[in-house]
Amino acid sequence: MAQTPAKTKDHPDVKAMQAQRDERKKANEEAMKRMESSQPTPTQEENDLAKLGIAVEEKQPDGSGPTVITKNVVANEPMGAHGYETRSSKAKE
Repeated sequence: MAQTPAKTKDHPDVKAMQAQRDERKKANEEAMKRMESSQPTPTQEENDLAKLGIAVEEKQPDGSGPTVITKNVVANEPMGAHGYETRSSKAKE
């Protein structure tokens, strides 16, 4: 049985795998940085006031920043039944 040659560091598949690892590492570092700078919400003080029946109108910011929601839409390609792509939403060729 013939063996396939080993893939070296210069092989495109190995480079793609390393690029994916680098992207994942960068995303994890950014997530950890966000977690370190944020605090739980509601805070313990807000929980204690709620337990006493006091409504807290002005809540302390949790430090996470604004929530950004993005959606990619491609022209002439159906999305799924609920707005996300599934295998069955693509036309059969």
